[in-house]
Amino acid sequence: MNWIILIRALSGFFAALAVPTTLCALWAFGNDHYVQASLFILVLTILIVGSAVFRIASKGHRTSDARPRDVIGFLIAAWISLAFLGAIPFVNAAGDRLVVALFESVSSATTTGTSLLPEEFNLLASLFAWRGILHLTGAILSIGGMVMVVRMVGTSVPGLDAKTTAISLPGIAHQGLFRIFWAVGALVLLLSVVSGALLLIDGYSIREAFGLSVSAVTSGRVFGIDEAADSMSTFGATVLIVTMFIGMLNAVLIFNSTRKPLQLLVDAETITLATIAVILSALIVYLFNGQHHLSTAIGVAVSIMSTSGLFISPGHLLDIPVPVLLFFGFMGGAAISATGGMKIYRMLVLLSQAGNEFSKLAQPHAVTRAQANESQIPARFVLTVWAYLVGFAMLSIVLAAILALNGATFEQAIVSSLGSITNSAALLTLEWIDNSWSRTFSELILSIFMVLGRLELLLLASLFFSDR
Repeated sequence: MNWIILIRALSGFFAALAVPTTLCALWAFGNDHYVQASLFILVLTILIVGSAVFRIASKGHRTSDARPRDVIGFLIAAWISLAFLGAIPFVNAAGDRLVVALFESVSSATTTGTSLLPEEFNLLASLFAWRGILHLTGAILSIGGMVMVVRMVGTSVPGLDAKTTAISLPGIAHQGLFRIFWAVGALVLLLSVVSGALLLIDGYSIREAFGLSVSAVTSGRVFGIDEAADSMSTFGATVLIVTMFIGMLNAVLIFNSTRKPLQLLVDAETITLATIAVILSALIVYLFNGQHHLSTAIGVAVSIMSTSGLFISPGHLLDIPVPVLLFFGFMGGAAISATGGMKIYRMLVLLSQAGNEFSKLAQPHAVTRAQANESQIPARFVLTVWAYLVGFAMLSIVLAAILALNGATFEQAIVSSLGSITNSAALLTLEWIDNSWSRTFSELILSIFMVLGRLELLLLASLFFSDR
């Protein structure tokens, strides 16, 4: 790995993150929250000094010379930096408990959205904005990082191939791969601004509109629906449902739809997600027994699939069986999105291969190939998808066992395990932590596995140690 290129990329990342940090610091200082402002200033100082030092140390080198291992190294370093630097502003709100501050930062940066702070705790406006910034930054890192890795190594990544990440925007070529982050950032911010503006028109406050729109776009939970108005209008609910669904889609297809509008609508991932959303909505209506509006049922269904948990209140969880939450939350979103665990594209690949296996039972000597989006899939590609599924399952089992040994019940351990790895606020409920053997250990281990789930470290590790 070329360390000079890595620190060059980190220099740019720190410089970009310094801009919203400055705004939060000024906001806190302007409202006489001097302790909070000092924490933001500390983060800002680290970012500016780190960016300047890295920039000087990497002078004369270009990030366009990066190889796959350099990109992966940057992603790992960026996630670790974001987790620890993002935790500093939460220290005061967390009562000086550093592990809680780290959990809040990781939960936000991985777009999980679960909080350990008391429900009655009202975050300062600057700290609330910081949660949203971490959600946005995490979503950009997740989507942009995956596009970069796949474009550089092709089918080496389980469940994703070069075709699914072929962005047709000008300048997004091999020599300008790091521009992908700017393109993804522009898309995420645009969706947030549009949905937020529509919510403002509908009568929501700036705080509510910002939190809800960022939550929907990033598939996180900056601001829960139950924290906003007592009753949401049909217009507001529709805006959030549509935004959540867009957030589940393949970001690359959204980019390319500007040139090929029908590609997004006829893509197998889009059709599959829409079909599953309809099925789950019908199931939710049945489970609610007609006690809620249809828009609420659809919102809950999309909240489960997008892993945001935005429309799900504690009362809803009493009516929804755990297997429903686990299965549909596990399916997650499309290939290149900030949602879910296994991803729809990978499931389509596995289902295609399963169909071929059944065909062989009827015609043992027939030659068949798995297909997705009407293109044949190499056998090695299918094997990597199976390997990823096995690795994902093993990671979930290991975490569930650790949580069970730490005092969680069987159901709590399974749900919390999948909730952290799939970065799902709909699954990651933490009431049991207070009765665990070691609360600090539980909070720390969940933070680690949330990062593993977002990094998809199991598949990245194989590339990191490869010869490419």
